Amino acid sequence: MQTAVSARLDILAEKGRIMNKQQLSRRAFLKLAAASSSGIALAGMGPLRNIAAAQDTVELTFGRHWEAAFRPRQAEYDEGFMERHPDIKINITYNTWADHNNVVPAWAAAGTLPDIIYVHGSRATPWAHEGIIIDIHDIVVADEEFNVEGMWEESVRLYRVNGRIHALPYDHGPIILGYNKDMFDAAGMDYPGEDWTMEDFAEAARALTNPDAGVWGWDGRLDLGNGGSGFFLGAWGGATMNDDESAMIIDTPEAKEALDFWYNLTHNENVGASGAEMEAFPNQQPFRFGVAAMGHIATWSTPSMRAQANFEWDVAPTPMGADGTRKTGAFGSGYGITPTSDKPDVAWRYLREYLSVDGMIFMWSLSGRGSPARPEGLEAWLTSDPAPPSGHYFLEAMFDYAVTGPPFQSLAAAQVSQILSREANLLRLGEASVEEAIATITEEGNAALDAVADM
Repeated sequence: MQTAVSARLDILAEKGRIMNKQQLSRRAFLKLAAASSSGIALAGMGPLRNIAAAQDTVELTFGRHWEAAFRPRQAEYDEGFMERHPDIKINITYNTWADHNNVVPAWAAAGTLPDIIYVHGSRATPWAHEGIIIDIHDIVVADEEFNVEGMWEESVRLYRVNGRIHALPYDHGPIILGYNKDMFDAAGMDYPGEDWTMEDFAEAARALTNPDAGVWGWDGRLDLGNGGSGFFLGAWGGATMNDDESAMIIDTPEAKEALDFWYNLTHNENVGASGAEMEAFPNQQPFRFGVAAMGHIATWSTPSMRAQANFEWDVAPTPMGADGTRKTGAFGSGYGITPTSDKPDVAWRYLREYLSVDGMIFMWSLSGRGSPARPEGLEAWLTSDPAPPSGHYFLEAMFDYAVTGPPFQSLAAAQVSQILSREANLLRLGEASVEEAIATITEEGNAALDAVADM
């Protein structure tokens, strides 16, 4: 019997948007043919055209940020890659997630960039402008076997700068609603459904809140960043920025109504954790640690949920607005080649395999780490151990209503992201009113955007 996922992928294949479906076992992956081991034709491929294919053993250096739990997976992949490509030795420097986006510009200033770096989607445009990553458009589109058209266009869009590809995604996923099945069962309540509105969500959160037991109906987090703004503002028609990211638009009535909704739930109705209450939990995750009935959850969060949650949980579609609008945010990450690399051809040999269908299935599908940037890897991800029972709702969001959230096109993306994060945190803590946060975001965000308008 054909699954819903299979049917979706068949439709894409018929439209020519992806290649034929395939799944890959670990054993099959380790036997991956070394078709790219002899290098690639470089003639006429832009900035890489004069680079000769490597003959002697070379060291390929990386700047990544994986946490300790995921590094063995990366090591397993790299060991297999070096077996298939004995002329390449891999050397990785790991940064923390909190530090990586600051460390990379410091490396660039010091002239010590590695060959390949992790590139969060929000950093591609600024880093391309600053010369931290190079234009790889020609070599990518000319590599028919790699098939960049088989990736989600939304995921590749993050890395297009002036229409040209400067990095490539490995994952791209949406944010939807997560819920604690045990809490709903104990209360005798139906699980969140496909027909839920935000008001249905609020009613359930109120009903499930039990102050005496230290339980909240909602986990109280507020995210106005790349993925989160769509979840928290979209149902009301709100947004943080306009489409071309030239202005902040969080001062609209729609955005204010959305922020009032979330602020009221936490600070007036007390159905969401706030302030010091949330600080008591690792990574400020009361939902993950079983004291909140619902929370927003991204595809890349599912392994941590599976490892840390001591309760039964699942996911549901993002609730709709009162007018039936369903919207959420999506975002992702990728890798780029640096301009100081003296072996970009070798770097591409690695990336074309690492970011192939097979590579994505091994790294991000079978591990359950997150939704791969190639739709062909989705079935393997949905059947991985960390994926929730109703993981297909992530897929439906990607197909039907998720939008890639700003900022990512502006040279001021980093500054705007910091402003949004700071003010969302102040709202969560109750240290700023909705009106104050909107005014600050609008003023400071527009100033940051104006400063780069002519660059």
